[in-house]
Amino acid sequence: MATLYLLPNWFFIYSVIFELIFALITGFVAFYAFRVYLLSKQKESKLFSVGFTFISASYILWAIVNLSLIDKIGDGISSVELGNIISLGMIGVYTHIFLFIIGLLTVAYTNLKVNNAKVYSLLALLTILALFMTDSKGSAYYVLATIFFGYIAATHLTSYIKNRNSKALIILIAFALLFVSHIYFVFAARSYIYYVIGHSVSLAGYALILFGLILIIKNEQKKKSPRSNKRYSSSHK
Repeated sequence: MATLYLLPNWFFIYSVIFELIFALITGFVAFYAFRVYLLSKQKESKLFSVGFTFISASYILWAIVNLSLIDKIGDGISSVELGNIISLGMIGVYTHIFLFIIGLLTVAYTNLKVNNAKVYSLLALLTILALFMTDSKGSAYYVLATIFFGYIAATHLTSYIKNRNSKALIILIAFALLFVSHIYFVFAARSYIYYVIGHSVSLAGYALILFGLILIIKNEQKKKSPRSNKRYSSSHK
């Protein structure tokens, strides 16, 4: 059976709490990204919001799936295997994976600066085929997530090099942390410590994205405020 990760008994309830916190934070990220869209009218922000809505929903499902395993967790270290989860809730597991990967794909798509539904559909189809046509779906899931986070971090690095502003740096660090955290998840089937570290680093990454978006909103609101516009007009007389 394909092992998704090794989970220490003492960390089980914390992992569920982490997943609920991730769902809450990514839900707020989706909300604030949509607010950025309302202020700036940039389609990328709207798609960013949609992507994180999918990710938030996926974490809620993952928390539910893990709670369904509570009677399977014994003393010491437990091996969470796909075969065990299938017997408990195959639909929940695969829906979680689908939502998370499609959410990440949507966020990555915003960095392509392409407005083409056919391109998005092709990328989604290839991603889903790559994920579900392999026997080791757990490993494929974490590897795909790592690739997507790596790509997103790389595009934000390019953006930061061009703009050199603090908000771009915060978002860059956030996605870099998420990239690193999912490298740990790739190896979570070998040692539980990778699973624990992955959760901790992911929390820092998601929190930074939320913080960065709040700063962006404040900046957009300043641009649109009457006082700011008045100062801008006075400076150009």
